[in-house]
Amino acid sequence: MHLLLAFLLVLLTAALAARLSPWPLALLLAFLAGAGVALGVRPEAALPWLLLALGALAAPRVYLGPRRRSARRRPAREKNPTRAKTTEEAQALAQRYEILEKVGIGGMATVYKAKEKKTGRLVALKVPQERFVGDPRFVRRFHREAEVLARMDHPNIVKVYDHGQVDGVHFIAMEFLEGEGLDKLIEERRLNLRQAAAILARVADALRHIHAQGIVHRDIKPGNIMVLKGALREDGVDPRGVRLMDFGIAAGKVLTRLTITGARIGTPVYMSPEQAKGQKLDHRSDIYSLGIVLYEALTGQPPFTGGYETVIHQQIFQVPTPPKQLRPEIPQALSDLVLRMLEKDPAKRPGLEEVIRVLEGPWDEERGLAHPHYLLLGVEAKKGTVRLLDLEGTPVRLLSGIGSAPGHFPAPPLAVAADPEGGIWVSVFEHGAKMLHRFSPEGELLLSTGPYGMKPGEFLFPLGLAVAQEALFVLDGETATISRLDLAGRYQGRFGGQGLGRGTFQDPKALVASGEFLFVLDYGNRQVQRLSLDGRYLSRYAFRRSKESEELRLLGGVGVEGERLYLYDTEAAKVRALDLSGALLASYPLPLLEGEDRMSLVELLPFQGVLYAARRGSSRVHRVDLRTGEPLPPLEVYAPVRALALWRNPA
Repeated sequence: MHLLLAFLLVLLTAALAARLSPWPLALLLAFLAGAGVALGVRPEAALPWLLLALGALAAPRVYLGPRRRSARRRPAREKNPTRAKTTEEAQALAQRYEILEKVGIGGMATVYKAKEKKTGRLVALKVPQERFVGDPRFVRRFHREAEVLARMDHPNIVKVYDHGQVDGVHFIAMEFLEGEGLDKLIEERRLNLRQAAAILARVADALRHIHAQGIVHRDIKPGNIMVLKGALREDGVDPRGVRLMDFGIAAGKVLTRLTITGARIGTPVYMSPEQAKGQKLDHRSDIYSLGIVLYEALTGQPPFTGGYETVIHQQIFQVPTPPKQLRPEIPQALSDLVLRMLEKDPAKRPGLEEVIRVLEGPWDEERGLAHPHYLLLGVEAKKGTVRLLDLEGTPVRLLSGIGSAPGHFPAPPLAVAADPEGGIWVSVFEHGAKMLHRFSPEGELLLSTGPYGMKPGEFLFPLGLAVAQEALFVLDGETATISRLDLAGRYQGRFGGQGLGRGTFQDPKALVASGEFLFVLDYGNRQVQRLSLDGRYLSRYAFRRSKESEELRLLGGVGVEGERLYLYDTEAAKVRALDLSGALLASYPLPLLEGEDRMSLVELLPFQGVLYAARRGSSRVHRVDLRTGEPLPPLEVYAPVRALALWRNPA
């Protein structure tokens, strides 16, 4: 009897596994219950199994993979609906055109290469997709594009030969062009600066023509600009080898919010602020969009990125990073032009005549590193984590970056320093790898040293660098030691260690050098220590909270020039100037700009009567006139600053 009951339970399990539908499974349960009673099985003994079965009935069906379907469901006509549709369109247009091949498909229309039977010329037939043909507003827009283009006579605007409908198939016949979209050329980084400027100069000239006709394009973007095959030259582009296309949403010179219900027209990344806000547009909106395209063509990336609403917000409220900050070889004239084209106020944007004049040049040739001194910065950025800026903040070189390419690293710099030969030293934390790197001013990685570890010549967290007397000094924040290396990266010795002062440190944060001295920001002990280059303790600098108190004030930065030492008094948000004996000479307020934290560590660089100061994590470098104590306009870096030093041109 027990064997029979076991057999019945196995049958139930098999039924559940077979995923029987509810009614056959219910009948099986009834049969099993009756069989159990006939065999003398007590109901309470079978109850757990019945509950399990009922739970299976109530549970959602589990997907165990696709079932086989009959191959006879889809009619033969639908196996390739695109091909079938193409055939129907070809038949409808056969009286006028022979469709040769499909060459592209967009969001709203398909483009075919075709031959006009009457003339034999090749044309591009633009045919709206079937799902839009039932919308009379779309159809009006579609034919309006042809009407607008038919009015244009410009070598850089695509020509329209004909438009209409045949047997319900709407079409526009345009000149057939062989080439590539500007979007593809930008994506594949195939344009030099002169080619990018020359292409956009032709587009600007085309816009000047359509604006004279009272038309605003409203959808200027790289995908609507074609560069014909063979048009690119080393120094520019064939003037007749550029075409502005897709006038599908072009309309009168002053426009209301929409011509299509329920959506802003255009591509968000290339929208003007007034277009993003749904306001009236005029020709100046096209100038803004052209500025976005120029920005992307010069730098390889658009100024604003993100989701739809994020980009809309940026277009309305944010000022983009100047192109020259992303690519220093961009001439200043071009960088300035882009920013003027991207003014939020349409009245401040330049006219197209000026745009064309600047794009066509000539530009002042870049002279390389012509000045004797530059600011050397380490920043948090994907590109150019090490930067050389002139003393007015204009970037001239971007080095290194975040990534796996040679000379790139997985993290931004911890510290930077320059040696007398023009070498640029960078420390980067990378577990299990070498963390000290020397670059040439051109960005070539010359050597790497300082592997991870605790042996002599190894480091755990090299957060400070300084160069003095043909040697590199490296402050390890974890071991609180300072190591000395020669400029070839060879280890020569170390000193310091954890302690309460007098040559030992508690949580050291920064290291600077001048002449024969090293200065260590001994953050945990609230002091700055002065050491000889061989590590001997010489003196310390600190400030009491008051005359009556022995408690010291918190120091958050150290800088030195000659016989003058500069310390950042964190609690007072002031920079104190001292002589090497410790006498207080002057105090300079360090203002707090938006987004800055008063308690942040501060990079201090005094040089030639100006104090450069950057709170770590801020994207600005403060400047203070050390003679008058007056603040100067800060320098915008457009990336959070991690380290600041001075680079001297060995030439």
